[in-house]
Amino acid sequence: MEVGDEVHAFTIQLAGENTSDEDMNFYLGQATAITNTKEQLEPDMLMSEHINGEYLGQVRHEGHNVYILENSTVDELETIELRISAPTDENFESQGEDISHTIEVNQ
Repeated sequence: MEVGDEVHAFTIQLAGENTSDEDMNFYLGQATAITNTKEQLEPDMLMSEHINGEYLGQVRHEGHNVYILENSTVDELETIELRISAPTDENFESQGEDISHTIEVNQ
């Protein structure tokens, strides 16, 4: 990008909580966004707020991810599907299901 370029992006605020006493890994900061405009986006790590992926016992982490649209504009968005991999334990074994959540926008 150059100075003065128009950039279309959206931000999603996320929070995760480990309600068990066991240590868990849950990487909200790596959530993939899929738009109705057929874009698959990873968070922009420089613009996003770091969300710690290690949940050591009974802890909560929150922050935001910024996604930069490459081939569409914010006004064209109708839905954003957010996909997050299931939490894993200290042996990196899944402790639940992958998460998929659709957000309706500009409705």
